[in-house]
Amino acid sequence: MNQSVPSVWSLAFSIGWVVIVIVLSIVFRQTRGKPTFPKIPADAIYVEKWASGRWANKCLLVAVTNEALWVVPRFPFNLMFLPEIFGLEHTIPIRSIRSVSQLRAFGVGNVAVYHGEADLRLKVRNPQAFVNAFPPSIVRAPV
Repeated sequence: MNQSVPSVWSLAFSIGWVVIVIVLSIVFRQTRGKPTFPKIPADAIYVEKWASGRWANKCLLVAVTNEALWVVPRFPFNLMFLPEIFGLEHTIPIRSIRSVSQLRAFGVGNVAVYHGEADLRLKVRNPQAFVNAFPPSIVRAPV
């Protein structure tokens, strides 16, 4: 009987710790104006609901508007500070994007967005539609 008491407390402590981190991450997101349940922008030209990227497999919401490229992890992948730790969340103004291109990678829908801070590579279902959502002046030939 004595051996089961520590394991119950360990389990309760572990679950409590996870709940606290989740709540803190939600509060953090809310105070910074980041959505817990991301929505597709009303003026989206292109939308991919389950895109992949660095450290993220089919959990990113990608939207292109006339103003910006939005890359946001979907719930619950935006909890526990995962977007902040792995750099999964991006809002890139179209004017700061140097170029967009489709990558040739064995038939996989890879695209690259080159902008001021760093390069962003995504895997989308329809790479041609993604590239076509950007102004022609920044679209480059497939690499």
